[in-house]
Amino acid sequence: MSANNNDYDLSSYAGRCASFGSSTNSFLLKHQDKGFIERMVEEQVKLLGGNKELYSRIDNNMKNGVFDHFFIREHCAIYSWRETFFSKHFPDNSWFTVDLDDEDEFEAEDGSQEFTTIPFQITRHFDRVMALASANVHAELTWLKQQIYFEKNELLSDEASCKYKWGDMSVSIRWEDRVDMEFSDVAHMVAEVHQTGPKKLEEMALKAVLLRHISSGSTNFLPLDDLPAKIKKKAATGMYNVEGAAPNNISDEGKEMFERMREAFSKQSS
Repeated sequence: MSANNNDYDLSSYAGRCASFGSSTNSFLLKHQDKGFIERMVEEQVKLLGGNKELYSRIDNNMKNGVFDHFFIREHCAIYSWRETFFSKHFPDNSWFTVDLDDEDEFEAEDGSQEFTTIPFQITRHFDRVMALASANVHAELTWLKQQIYFEKNELLSDEASCKYKWGDMSVSIRWEDRVDMEFSDVAHMVAEVHQTGPKKLEEMALKAVLLRHISSGSTNFLPLDDLPAKIKKKAATGMYNVEGAAPNNISDEGKEMFERMREAFSKQSS
């Protein structure tokens, strides 16, 4: 996604900077290296055991802000790789963003831009991030690669970090940080982060069924027509509900957190 230059208020400094950055991006995208992009996708696919279909699913989930109960670690692995990729190809002072909601505010030197921009870009627009990183231009124009503009989005950046960044999951899982998520989503996070033993056979078997179906390339996500309604519901909404107990295979800290989340969501629904 890149805005047309006419979308910016050129009467403001922030608008003029964004317009210039957008023009720079458009020029660089014309010189993208498709071979480089394909290699970078392959590197990510390798993290998933070579499963291209699973990668496509994770990439699509990230583009749309979807949380997947059964493939949390896989999403986190891709997210971590993309963070490293961004840091390598877009070091400090090689890119900028602006706050278009406050046209007088220019954020080129504001450290908070990393938190409000990078998660948004590496999930919602990573195809473009790779394309910009791959751009091959004449030596006299390499300075343009130090003027790349990335749009910020604080809300979607926070959402991406909450759903796909392992560090944010493991440091603190707070209900108020995940108001757009269901109890089952947060419960799966708690169970994943605080896991101390094997998961229930039912969950492992269900994940195996889903993975096999994803690997088949089917466009129908749930291959469960012949299974009981209870199992189909778990495949769609996760293993946990607000009336259920914490799983046995998590730490005491995890069980305490599970109960706190259950209490918070119970109050919300009452």
